[in-house]
Amino acid sequence: MTEILKEVAKRLLDYDFVLKVEFLGTKVRAYLVHGYVLDTYYNQTLGKYSYTLIKDNKRIIGWDNAPHHISVDTYPDHFHDVDGKIKPSYLSGNPLKDLDKVLNAIENIIKR
Repeated sequence: MTEILKEVAKRLLDYDFVLKVEFLGTKVRAYLVHGYVLDTYYNQTLGKYSYTLIKDNKRIIGWDNAPHHISVDTYPDHFHDVDGKIKPSYLSGNPLKDLDKVLNAIENIIKR
């Protein structure tokens, strides 16, 4: 586990809607209110990341840089919205810089 993921876990616990955090290899899983789960994957060596909000084993929204949506302006970075549409993502790929943006978007969804 990287130092960055350790710091991500600590910061996640600062949010009142995060109930519990656990480590799963190169991923931090945060259990949120109302049955939501946030998986944060980060591999510094490969430069890969993803943030995925899940409920009932279904992705609700997510950001990642898997190179499979070449038509997106911010390729390979992209965002999967609540309707499953692929949109540009302006995240940096560094969880320490992106976490607040990700959690603000998630908070808007879970507090609806």
